[in-house]
Order: sequence, then C-alpha cells, then structure tokens
Amino acid sequence: MKKILSLLVLAMGLSVFTACDNDEVPVNGYIETTEEGSSSMVLKGYVSSSQGFSILQPSGFAAPVYIKDGKLYGKFFDFIRTSDTRLDAMTTVPESGNWESEAGIYDKTTYWARYGGSVYKYIKLRVAYIDGNNVGIEYVVSSHTTDRPNSNSNMENPDQTAWELEIPHLDNNNFYAPHTVKFEGKTYMNLAVEWNSTLRHANWVAFYFDSNTARSRVSRGDNWAWDPVIPTSLNPVQESDHKMDGYDKGHLCASSDRLYSTEANDQTFFYSNISPMTHRFNSGFWTGVEERVRNWGRSTVSTTFDKVYVTKGGTLNNLLKNFIGKYAGNDGVTPYTNAEGLNRHKIAVPAYYFTAVLAEKDGKYQAIAFLVEHDDDQPLSPTTSELKSKVVSIDELEKFTGLDFFCNLSDEVEEAIESTVDVNLWEW
Repeated sequence: MKKILSLLVLAMGLSVFTACDNDEVPVNGYIETTEEGSSSMVLKGYVSSSQGFSILQPSGFAAPVYIKDGKLYGKFFDFIRTSDTRLDAMTTVPESGNWESEAGIYDKTTYWARYGGSVYKYIKLRVAYIDGNNVGIEYVVSSHTTDRPNSNSNMENPDQTAWELEIPHLDNNNFYAPHTVKFEGKTYMNLAVEWNSTLRHANWVAFYFDSNTARSRVSRGDNWAWDPVIPTSLNPVQESDHKMDGYDKGHLCASSDRLYSTEANDQTFFYSNISPMTHRFNSGFWTGVEERVRNWGRSTVSTTFDKVYVTKGGTLNNLLKNFIGKYAGNDGVTPYTNAEGLNRHKIAVPAYYFTAVLAEKDGKYQAIAFLVEHDDDQPLSPTTSELKSKVVSIDELEKFTGLDFFCNLSDEVEEAIESTVDVNLWEW
C-alpha cells in the first residue's frame, strides 16, 4: 500500500511540473527576471481598457507608462526598441536612434523608455508575455540620466497642470490659476489663466479640445464672477469694472469653446478670462478667428485630430494707448484709453489679440497662430483669405508677444513646428 501511495504522489508531482513547464503564461502571472533587482507587473489594457487597465509609474517618475491602442505609451515618454532579449544585456542607453512617442508591443522584446523631465531618466522594459488583455512586464529603473536640452519647459513646476502642452512658459511675476472640471467620472484641465495683477488682465488663457471637451452638451451660461482660484489681494475685477466703458466683455476662452459641461462653461465667465474689446472687433473679426479654431478643435470628435491645444490672449507688452474709438459701444459710450493703455477702470486694453494652436495626431504635431490688430476697421465677417492674412508662425508670435508657447514639447519637435507655418495643413 505504501508503495502504491508513493507512486501516486510521484505521478501527481510529475503532472504538476509538466503542466507548469508547458504553460505559455506562468501560473499566477509569475514573470521570470533577467536582471538582478528587477521588478515585474502586469500591464492591463492590451485588448481594451474596458477589460481592465493599469499603469507603470515607478517612484521618481511624475507620469506613467501604460497601454494605449495596443502600444506602449506615456505622455512624457519616448521609446526605442532593442534587439536584446534580457534586461541585463541592456548596458548602454542609446545616445541616438529613432525614439518614438509610442511603441508596438511584441512578445519577448525589450525597450528603453525615456522620460522627459528636467533631465532625461530611463526605464528598461521587457515584455515577458502577452495573454489576452494582459502584458507581463519586467522592468528596471536605470540610474543613468542625460541632460535634456529643454530648459524652457515647466517640468520643474510642482503643479503638474503646468506640464500640459497648451501652457506657455510660466512667468513667476504673474499668478498661475489652473481650473479643472470633473466630467463623467474623469478630471479634465478645463482652462488655465496667468493673471497679471498690475494690468488687471490675463497674460494668456490656455485650454485644449479632445473628443470629450469638444462636445456640445449644454447652453451658454451667464454666471459672471471673480475667479475663485486667484486671491482677492491680486487686483480683482468685478462687474462694475466693465460698466460704461464703451467695451464688450470679450471672452478669451470663448463660452462656445466649453460646452461639454455646465461647470466648464461657467468658468469662462470668470472675469480673469475677460478682456475689454471694442464691440465691432469682438463680434466681428475676433469671432471669425474663434469659430475657425473651434472647428479645428471639434474635429477631435471625428478624429481628424486627437487633441488640439489652444493659447489665447491680448498683447500686454503692446497696449492700445491714447485710443479714442470711432464707434460707441453697446452701452452708448465711446471707448478710450489713456497714455498707459488703460481704460477708465484701469484695465489694460491690448493693441493686438493672438491665438496659438497646436494640433496632435498619432503623436505628430503641427502648429499655427493668428495675430490680429485690435481695430474696428477689421472685416466684420472675415473670409478665409482674410483669416489667412493674419496667420503667423509660432516663432513670429513669440517674438511679438514675448511669450514662449508650447514650451513643454521636446526641443526637437518645438523647433520644427514653430519656425514655419503651412496653411495648407489646416482645413478652412
């Protein structure tokens, strides 16, 4: 009897070991390690994020790596595939090569992941297996770093909203006020303002369109209020500061740009987002620019673009000085400014308004900008050719305004898209 039991135990043990050896994916998600000290995890979302989703975000990295559309992706990461099969064979970070914003996932394949903060930091990754929605990952955070030639980025700012691509390089003399919105279970960066308390005017307002924020679900509101994020000690503006001055309360981020939720729309009525514009300019040429940019933004719903980043404002370095309007405003008052470019309520009146636009599709970027003189003689219903006549490159706009747009892009991409502009890349 003892001999029979021993044979049964031996047979059972052999069957267990045989099953383990033949499994393509080890039991309990076990991942063989190929470098001492490496870690492992299962990245979910290979087939569909609805079947499960997870991220890889080691300590010291402010943004994650995850699976997007069946590929390795990270907002501030680039990837390069190697020919090695083990992590311990990856001894040298590639100084050059085809670093890409996403990488196809292949079984038994290794990658370098490069994180673009103030310096480049690296992660070594190995795909141990692919099993349905799950990808087994072995990884090691490299101790190697390299200088990142992007000193103009906002990556050192502790507020991660400042890392968004629509945010220009922050001016520490002004107050940065980001505004988020919770919509359908997710938090969105709705719009951000850089407030110049001396001139009582935004240095710029920035926001983005994607397939959710570009939706039109609610009606325009009318909830005028001071910006609750900006301290009242910083020269706030109230409704009385926009009365009997001959100017419209001109939106920078238009109400119609934020119609995906009531809260998002309400934030466009903060006085920090308002600029004194003459009525003919606000309802005429400026509206034409807004509509054109909004059409590009809403094309994210139809996937022409994945995301459209927008920065808008008036030239606080070039104000409308000693101005007397040709036409009275809706309040019957003729608008004017003093020798400093301020209206009767001591609010700055820009001599020009601008819009900088960055569009993203499949990790590729293109950019365009408008620079329009604050002039009542601008066409009231601008044609396509009249709109195109106000197009400038991002570099030209930066020189004119003194602002640094899209500074969080890598320098290589930033330099390529900002130096020239091709109007034929955009639908008119």
